[in-house]
Parts: sequence; C-alpha cells; structure tokens
Amino acid sequence: MFLKKINVLILCFAFFISSLSAHEMWIEPVDYAIKPGEHLFAHEKVGQNFKGNEYSYLPDSYQSFTVTLNEKTYPVTSRIGDIPAVKEQIDEEGLVVLTAATTVSDVTYETWEKFESFIKSKGLDWVLEQHKARQLPDHNFTEAYRRYAKSLIKVGKGEGSDKYMGLPLEWVLDTNPYTHRGSDISAQLLWHGKPLAKVHVGVFNKKGDLLIKTELVTDDAGRVLIPKANSGEFLVNAVKMIEPADDVVKNTGAVWESLWASVTYEIIN
Repeated sequence: MFLKKINVLILCFAFFISSLSAHEMWIEPVDYAIKPGEHLFAHEKVGQNFKGNEYSYLPDSYQSFTVTLNEKTYPVTSRIGDIPAVKEQIDEEGLVVLTAATTVSDVTYETWEKFESFIKSKGLDWVLEQHKARQLPDHNFTEAYRRYAKSLIKVGKGEGSDKYMGLPLEWVLDTNPYTHRGSDISAQLLWHGKPLAKVHVGVFNKKGDLLIKTELVTDDAGRVLIPKANSGEFLVNAVKMIEPADDVVKNTGAVWESLWASVTYEIIN
C-alpha cells in the first residue's frame, strides 16, 4: 500500500511538471482500427508538433473523459495510473469518439519573449496588443489553460458520424474519415456550439518517421478542408485565448486563459 501511494504521488508530480512545460494534449490510439470485441487502447499525450510523452490516467486532471458509440456515451473505465490512459473493450461496430476535457492548469512566464513566441506561433498576435493595453506585467505573469481533445476510431466498418459533445471549444468532423469517399475531410471548429471563424489551425500528418505540418485558417463557417491524399495519422488543433473568469483568476492568479481543441484520426488506404 505504501509503495502504491508513492507511485501515485510520482505520477501526479510528473503530470504537474509536464503541465508546466507543454500546453498541447491529444488522444493517440494505439490502433485507429479495431474489430468488435477487441480492446481499444489510447494514450493521452502531451507535447508539441504531434510528438509527446505518454501520461497515465489521473481522474482529477479531467472534467470528463468519455466514449461515444452508436448514440451512447459513457465515462471511460480507466483506473488511476493506467497506461495507456484508455483501455476499453468495444463490443459494437461503428465509429468511436473519445472525448476528454481537462481541468484548469497554469503556467508562469518569467520572460516576455517566451510568451511572445508562443502567441505568435499560434497566430494570436492581437493578444500581445491587448496585453499591453490592459497594462499587464511583461514578466512573471500567469496563464491558465484547459484542453479539449477528441479522437475517432474505426470499429469494424466504422460507420457513423462525429457529433458536438458540448465542449466550450471543440472540433467536429463533418465527414467520417473511415467511410468518406471524397478528396477532403471537413472539420468545423465550434465555440460554445457556434462556428469560430478566422482561427489559425495546425494540421499534422504523421506516417512513420515522416511528419507534414500544414497551417490553415477557419472560414466564416468555422471550417477547414483537410486533403485526404496522404495516409497516416492526423492531428488537427487550434487555440483560443480569452480573459479568465473570476474563479480562474481567484484560483490561479492568471491574466490570460488559453483553450486548446484537438482531434485525431487516421486515413487508412
């Protein structure tokens, strides 16, 4: 029992350290295509550019973590410390949608340069102007952040569709990447259920050691079209920056809050 408690503390400490060093989180299945009756294994990963470390399941770090299949949604059955973070037996055929919403984390910027680099890399230059207009400090200030991740997995033929799961910032794929016969995958970014236009989007396509990054911008309907020509794993992500709510300020002292939305899937040729 004593050793188990130590292991849990080590896992929590590792998660805390990772939160300080990286914002981006995504769900990465071991296999994006399984058969009915098999187990679905998926990692929670934290890093950048579709490269990251695998983290264990820590329930206190999530507001919710669910499995949706054939119009039924239920919480993952993972236990604290599980690696991969998701270990679910899937008995029915269809399209599985894994959805995770994290609790609030925060990071402190000791220098303006580090914050500026992050903001510009995400196409959020307006934040820099607003930061100065609000007369906020240029060093030793805190940003809170939350992450909203989805992943689509094919079971059997993989028929079905993604749907809006009620996350504040969320990707919804208009087309099922496992059954769609067209040339593009349409993905829509929603902010409280409404299309979010003119947002910088990062699309990462990974196949073996090859990684291709494409930068897009959502149209007036909050959509981007992702070419289906390349096979392999895809990660689509976007960031929205807001002024934090009073409760977030009280708990973290943050002057900004970033919200991160991601979705992963695979094109199987």
